Amino acid sequence: MGYQYTYLLMAIVFLAFWLALFIWRKNTRKEMIIMSLIFAFAGPLADILYTKDWWRPLTLTNTAIGPEAILVGFMIGGIASVIYEDIFKKRLKIRKVSKTKEAQRNFSFLFILSISVILFFGSFYLLKFNSLIATILALLVPTIIIWIKRKDLILDSLATGVLLVIVASLVYTVLEFLTPGWIHAFWFFKNVPDIIIFNLPVDDIIWYFFAGLFIGPLYEYWQESKLVDA
Repeated sequence: MGYQYTYLLMAIVFLAFWLALFIWRKNTRKEMIIMSLIFAFAGPLADILYTKDWWRPLTLTNTAIGPEAILVGFMIGGIASVIYEDIFKKRLKIRKVSKTKEAQRNFSFLFILSISVILFFGSFYLLKFNSLIATILALLVPTIIIWIKRKDLILDSLATGVLLVIVASLVYTVLEFLTPGWIHAFWFFKNVPDIIIFNLPVDDIIWYFFAGLFIGPLYEYWQESKLVDA
């Protein structure tokens, strides 16, 4: 099998994990779908920068940014949002609030997302950082804000970072088995270290960990909900 379909295969293998979590717990499905839809938009936005200095995957459309970015973003967003709850048997305790309070929640959520987007593109285009550094800033700064406001979500955040790295390692291992050499065919290793651990390039280990840090507690922060034992 050539590399033309490797990016699509990545989405399909992530889908297997997504479906497993979706089927496993009914009470996390709403959260999973909402966060999946949000990060489906983030996938192609991120690839605007990543295809400049990080990687250049072959796509179904033979364009720098293909539909696979939407699919992969969808899967990662959903997996990261609920994997901690599912593995550690937690559930959300959400209290009903007034429309005014709900509007405040939504504003706070949009504010956090806006900070991430501004830091991502601003540090790349204005400060001339590479996309890895831009990603770390864009994910870490809003995560720290969440941690400061919601110390009870720190464990969720850290655990999700680790779990997402593990899931990604399994996905990349499957891809390496099906399409050997795909990493060196896609990555710009002149810009990032050519170090691969458990089939994950070191820059991707960093990416998945920080993505988990940010996405893991995001829905709970948005809804001002508590994680309690299921």
